[in-house]
Amino acid sequence: LGGAASANWHPNLVRPPGALPEVDFLTRCTKCGQCMRICPTNVIQPDGLTGGLESLWTPVLNFRVGSSGCQANCIACGHVCPTAAIRPLALDERMGRGQYASLGPVRIGTAFVDRGRCLPWAMDRPCIVCQENCPVSPKAIYTRDYFNSIRSEAPLIVKQADEFNIQLTTESLPAGRLATGDYYARLAGQPELTRRKIVANTSENLQLDPASGWESGPQAGQALHIEIRLQRPWVDPNYCIGCGICEHECPVKGLRAIRVTAENESRSRKHILLLS
Repeated sequence: LGGAASANWHPNLVRPPGALPEVDFLTRCTKCGQCMRICPTNVIQPDGLTGGLESLWTPVLNFRVGSSGCQANCIACGHVCPTAAIRPLALDERMGRGQYASLGPVRIGTAFVDRGRCLPWAMDRPCIVCQENCPVSPKAIYTRDYFNSIRSEAPLIVKQADEFNIQLTTESLPAGRLATGDYYARLAGQPELTRRKIVANTSENLQLDPASGWESGPQAGQALHIEIRLQRPWVDPNYCIGCGICEHECPVKGLRAIRVTAENESRSRKHILLLS
């Protein structure tokens, strides 16, 4: 009556791969828990009230628990389900190979980046955990570089410099923290393409990567910008299968900065995200 199996469906209700369309799934599922028992990563958990009373104790995917997300090469849950509420899949069908290549892999949802919580998007902190852990090929999560000037308590002014070293007039840098490979120095008034990577630093000195150079060397009194390279994640829904490994591994441990919902799941045409 609440429409949870139709128009009022809850996007956080992500079913295991091979699950039937919701009405058929609820009709068949006996809540026996065999799929939860067999899941190698323990990502299949009993639903609370996310899908309404009728969904109580039925299997859903909770990507915050367990040892990982839903493994792309795993078809165990459908082969132990006694009622075929989760239908048995062939591995080629799950992976979208062989005779199933035209259909593509089975999708259980799509990942979405919450830019207000993502470290590179919202907090100027380098992080590529989700992109590194994306298991599909080509990767569904890719990054785009963005450079942003870091905050400084005082203006950064060159005191003296040579080709590879710069001494500033103030001791305002975090000692040893700019040598991660993500921080760059750029002289005020010079093009963005001339920024140089910082390889070591103290509170007032910068050592620069000798592999790059400036059109003209730093001059005393010249302003300097310290920029951080942020590899901001983007999701390509053409490749995302909703496995949830990115959500499980996200270092934002409260509400994850990347989360999987049931949009674009294979089991329902009504939930499709992309025009075919």
